[in-house]
Amino acid sequence: MKKQLYLFIFLFSLNSCKKKEFSIQNLNGNKITVLGHGGMGIDSNYPMNSYEAILKCLNLGADGTEFDVQMTMDSVLVLYHSEDLSDETNIKGKIHSMNWNEVKHAIYNETPYLKYSIRSLDQIFEGLNDLHNYQFTFDCKLYTNSINLNLYYRTYINAVLKTLKKYQIQNKVYIESSIKDFLTMFRNINHESKLFINPPNFETGLSIASTEGFYGITISNRNITQDQIRIAHANQLRVAVWNVHSRSDNIEAVKKNPDFIQTDNVKSLVRLLK
Repeated sequence: MKKQLYLFIFLFSLNSCKKKEFSIQNLNGNKITVLGHGGMGIDSNYPMNSYEAILKCLNLGADGTEFDVQMTMDSVLVLYHSEDLSDETNIKGKIHSMNWNEVKHAIYNETPYLKYSIRSLDQIFEGLNDLHNYQFTFDCKLYTNSINLNLYYRTYINAVLKTLKKYQIQNKVYIESSIKDFLTMFRNINHESKLFINPPNFETGLSIASTEGFYGITISNRNITQDQIRIAHANQLRVAVWNVHSRSDNIEAVKKNPDFIQTDNVKSLVRLLK
């Protein structure tokens, strides 16, 4: 009886590890681009947006990664999610009201016995080998106290474009934001940028992206159906989904045929698709 039980467990495990076959149809050459969510995702031992999380994600075979991008007072682009550094690091303050010389001393406090530092976008790109082999989504966190939003948006956009030109990765980066006016200004400054609106629901995203001529829609996997993705594709809009945590979430997302998946379980999605 024990032997039969062990055999059943072995066969079940073997079957669950098998690569599933999917019939993918999208605007991305019928392939889904695998992106890490902040590197290795919210459940990883590595802090999201850290260099170590991004490097681990790429080494696992992902096509690239999404990460959160903020801007300091002196126009340095920094990878960090929350508005206040005290939420996740050992120092207090808001990145948009600090200079890089102040921000660069921040250490993530999620792992008390290991030191993971806040990194600038330049530091990330300078530390990656074969940079041009990967794709990146910039989730633009536009926190600011500025009373002149247009000036702030323009400064942010110019900082991004300067970085893309510096590393010659203009075609490897997708720009994502929930703020339509920012994306519209981005489009007007650089018509070739691939812009994604991150809306509260699919209908809003479809309307904005179609009207403004954006590249696509970024949306929670829970807030979009396979039929809605078909509608987006019929309107020549790419779809990126996030809020994908487990292997079953990955499978569910793949079956919807999006163009990009920003996953919190990189290893599982790479195994499913590659």
